[in-house]
Amino acid sequence: MAAVSVTGTAGIQEPCTLHEQDVSASPDLQLLCRALGMSPDPVNKLQIPDFNFLQEMAKLPVDLTAIPGGTDVQAMRHWIDNVFLQGPLAEYRARCDIQRRRPGTRIDVKEVSVQCSDGSQDTFNIRVYDPQIEETISKRQLRPAILMFHGGGWIHGNSRGDEIASTIFAADLGAVVLGVDYRLAPEHPFPAPLEDCSEAIAWTIRNAETYQIDTSRIALWGASAGGNLAAAASIKHSRERSVTGYPSLRLVNLVVPVTAHPKAQAAFNERRLCKRSNIEETVADVPPAPEQVVKEFETLYELYVGNSTDIYDHLASPLMAQDISQHPQTHITVAACDYLMPQGLAYAQLLRSFGTHVTEEILAGVPHGFTFPLNAAVTKRWLENQRDIFMAAFSSADA
Repeated sequence: MAAVSVTGTAGIQEPCTLHEQDVSASPDLQLLCRALGMSPDPVNKLQIPDFNFLQEMAKLPVDLTAIPGGTDVQAMRHWIDNVFLQGPLAEYRARCDIQRRRPGTRIDVKEVSVQCSDGSQDTFNIRVYDPQIEETISKRQLRPAILMFHGGGWIHGNSRGDEIASTIFAADLGAVVLGVDYRLAPEHPFPAPLEDCSEAIAWTIRNAETYQIDTSRIALWGASAGGNLAAAASIKHSRERSVTGYPSLRLVNLVVPVTAHPKAQAAFNERRLCKRSNIEETVADVPPAPEQVVKEFETLYELYVGNSTDIYDHLASPLMAQDISQHPQTHITVAACDYLMPQGLAYAQLLRSFGTHVTEEILAGVPHGFTFPLNAAVTKRWLENQRDIFMAAFSSADA
């Protein structure tokens, strides 16, 4: 199984082999498919389940049926803290055998408390991954920085969930990686999480000298709901630059991002002005999300935006943005078996219509949570490619 890459408006690079073995030969893997929201016999070939991915999922030391519903705030927080981030599952995932460029690099990790910018007395934490590369440190060379916005439906999760990727990026890229523990909904609804992400960018720029950061090489990375925050924060940053005087972001890297409330997505489709991309046409026959999935997604969004926010606000649903000028180059990863795939691809095309350089990457045969089994071949290749995408952006002469 391989990724499908799209660069600008170029054609699709089809994988030679989408899967290693027919999933229908294994009843257990068929059940796993359905548990992950995947069809063992899909209409579109890009959704043919990745056999290796399913095998690696089956190896995980966790009862997938015991994972709480995504909108159960307290139960999900408990599961993340006590199952995902520690114990057998966390230990298993930490043993991933990603090919490393600087495997022996020491990473200093520390938590920094940052004052929220909304006038409250609240604070949020930034988890700083500081690579101790002697040549860079001793010569006071400026380094790139990556701000990581974790997923979790805006209601759970923290930066430690992305620790493996954070340490790989820090070591192999020589970058200062900053995991942003923004305040969570529903206790802190929109715009609080977004304001924290924006303040994290500003804090990074203000403290660039302390961490030897090159402010012209700051990138954002966000997954799922974190992708929503990264998308909105980059729009906000771009529009406020004339006032703040801050440099442009070098790259915005969105992974299976949420770009719109379902109703906002429907409104975008009804009045869409930008033409569909080639890859959108390729997946046009993919069935829409089941009604129950849509309802749960709407409930999750309502937990985020609260009662006072318009779901069509472009900072809550970036797909509704009317003008995104001066937006930094963007890379978007979508999973072919993820119900969020259409809105991720639509957002790529929307950005492109405003002049942004955009690349897309479709991972065939995997669902939204494709990073769960880090030893799956598709996940390892994707993570290595993420590193290469950052490296190319940081090496570019374009500011």
